Amino acid sequence: MIPVGMYRRVSEDKTLKRGPSAWREVEEQVKEQARAIRVMEAEMGNVQIVRDYCDNNTVASDPFVVRDDFEALLSDMEAGIIHGVLFLHSDRLARLLYDAARINRVFEMHPNYVGRSVEGGVDLSTVEGRTMFAMQATMGTAEIGNTKRRVTRTNRVIAQKGVMHGGPRPFGWNEDRRTLHPEESQLIRKALLAIPGGYRVADFRRDLCEYGYEPRKTKRSREGTRKVEHSTAEAMLISPRVAGLRFYVPEAERRLQKKRLWLPDFLVIVDGLPVKGDWQAVASPDEWRPAVDEIRRRKQAQHDELGIDHDTSVKYLCSGIARCGKCMAPMWSNPYTKGTGAYEKWGFRYQCQSNHGGCGGVSRVGPPVDDLVETAFLQETRMSLGQDVARDNEVDESVHDARLTSIAEEIAEVTARRKAGRLSMSASLDAIEELEKERSLLTAHRSKLALSKRRQNLLTTDALADWDELTMSEKRTRLRESIRAVVIHPAGRGKRFDPDLIEIVWAE
Repeated sequence: MIPVGMYRRVSEDKTLKRGPSAWREVEEQVKEQARAIRVMEAEMGNVQIVRDYCDNNTVASDPFVVRDDFEALLSDMEAGIIHGVLFLHSDRLARLLYDAARINRVFEMHPNYVGRSVEGGVDLSTVEGRTMFAMQATMGTAEIGNTKRRVTRTNRVIAQKGVMHGGPRPFGWNEDRRTLHPEESQLIRKALLAIPGGYRVADFRRDLCEYGYEPRKTKRSREGTRKVEHSTAEAMLISPRVAGLRFYVPEAERRLQKKRLWLPDFLVIVDGLPVKGDWQAVASPDEWRPAVDEIRRRKQAQHDELGIDHDTSVKYLCSGIARCGKCMAPMWSNPYTKGTGAYEKWGFRYQCQSNHGGCGGVSRVGPPVDDLVETAFLQETRMSLGQDVARDNEVDESVHDARLTSIAEEIAEVTARRKAGRLSMSASLDAIEELEKERSLLTAHRSKLALSKRRQNLLTTDALADWDELTMSEKRTRLRESIRAVVIHPAGRGKRFDPDLIEIVWAE
């Protein structure tokens, strides 16, 4: 009796999301394949199935997907553990030409191996059978390519209509994926509105954990590692979905990217305007864009060689804002050694550090400095708000809206003239590219204006009413709007804290 393997496979079935009944349906298909293969085994008479290989719910048309049992089958045949394979149909064993070539290679090296299909008449032990097997895989590869092209085109058209794409329930929406979840959506909205004021993705991540959010379990999730990642929290905030806008990323584009995609770059634009989706928005586009621009600015600053304008310390109020009165270098927080009296009483100090380019000659206990600066800031700000109620420099982020609308109309007009034959292809491209360049510049400037307006509203009576509830990063952002630096002048060793040696330099 020739020892052979039995290979079974059912393609990935998206109906599995409907529940256990669909899963039982797939299981029945796999069992039916086994019954048909066992019947052929009995009819052949000279083979015995000694190993069962089953890639259940696994696609064979995706070169990025590794079929574990298919790889094991090849390895066992190459090692001589089994001398062939029985399968239902060629498309169950291989749908890609590459996989078919790997199978054929094994049978060309071992002409005595048995390779038979229940359906389709494939016999891999013959040249004709291997040729038929390769031809069927070639046709399958072509069919896969055509299907992917049709699906990509269809999905793009659906996206341009603003129709919602399928998928699991996103955080912030109810099970229908259209109406807002009352608590989750407010968590996202609060974060979006607070980000221009210093609120950080790390703060949102912490709020998600406190709320009890747990990310979905995937095939790659390891036991005990279902925690909220920074990238997951960031993706929730930058997704155009929260602004009610449609975006579309082709599958091929996702696989080309080696890092997480920046979703705002994949907005669906029709006639120069972003397409609105058919679901409720968490925030308006004008509320969402400043938050996205601020997150991107912070990421860019983080990768900047000099770290310009990138605040990595958010634990203490004046860290990096304070400056040494001797050398004017920034002073950073430095905790006292645990167990000492200074640690128990003060916890930390601000210090001019030589390893950060300073002289190392000035340090001061931290909490009194923070209390002094915070009190002075709040008093000065509230006083100025009381004296200057009206604002003459109110930012208007809609200043370019009229021109952006006319640009979309001009592009449509150029396209119509080209279709009518009144304008050459070259001339129309020149005109459209010039208009698109202007549109990009105006859109970018509009985003900056929206961010400036959000920043301008940080120092208002309403904005400071909940000062004690703000995160440290939000407090520091507001502080930087009014205070340029906090200069800490030298004091003699052993002297008590002297407020007169703390000089606040106000922004002009």
